[in-house]
Amino acid sequence: MALRLSTGLRNKILGITTTNLVTNGDFGTDFSGWTQLTGTAQRATGTGANGTSSYAECVNAGSASAKFTNASAVTVKSSHLYKLTYYYQKPTSSGVAGMVSVGATSGGSEIISVVHNDTAGSWVKKEYTFRTGASQTSLYLSFQTNTAVASDKCWFDEIRLVDAAASLQEIFFKGFIQIYSGSQPTLPDNVPSGTLLCTIYSDGTAAGLSFDDAAAGTLTKAAAETWSGTAVATATAGWFRLTAPGDTGASSTTEERIDGAVATSGSQLNMSSTSITSGAVQTISTFTITMPSE
Repeated sequence: MALRLSTGLRNKILGITTTNLVTNGDFGTDFSGWTQLTGTAQRATGTGANGTSSYAECVNAGSASAKFTNASAVTVKSSHLYKLTYYYQKPTSSGVAGMVSVGATSGGSEIISVVHNDTAGSWVKKEYTFRTGASQTSLYLSFQTNTAVASDKCWFDEIRLVDAAASLQEIFFKGFIQIYSGSQPTLPDNVPSGTLLCTIYSDGTAAGLSFDDAAAGTLTKAAAETWSGTAVATATAGWFRLTAPGDTGASSTTEERIDGAVATSGSQLNMSSTSITSGAVQTISTFTITMPSE
């Protein structure tokens, strides 16, 4: 058996950072994918960012600021890096500062909240990288005017949310190692074979794993963490799978995974004994991933 990388992991390493998780971020023909929360939020026509002919316009209604958010929650991975980019403009007429927030609920701002008040009359690109919460699986993006004065307005365009985790250290941050019996699948894209014997956590019970910074071409388990888990079945360990957070184990060509063999020596994961008994604590004292120079 050999160390095997899933299709999703290979593609991520080679470069998949352009898939927009936001629906209709350029407001091409309508306002679909977005919901008005307060004031007036709508698609407007004119000279948008990047020379497009449409954008989102927020116009205060009376004393209520104008605010809109995505109509459906964006599905995300927990403890994962994402990059949000968009363009903001304060119009020359009745233009005001704009506010953008990212949160777990519609209109929420649990992760980031920023206010823009750039010079009126020009589109300005904004870019932010953030990490989702430890148990977060969805998020909302909210855009609004930052005043409550009647008719005040601001514009937004080219809203994009993409996966920002590119290194193995980030891709597998707060991930897990599962140890199985039998032989590993032909591809990590496949569902696991054999019996799940043990899941390895950084605290022995629930918390995901993390890696220290790479050195000399090698990525190593975080020295401050004790990687362990309690066996849930009795059998001989045959192989393991390193997964990113949120991986359900289903057949997938997008999930990031690494499969490898388990033995007492000369394997990708070496254990003092491959005989695992249900209820016994299993500990991984060393774990490294090395990128060869040639």
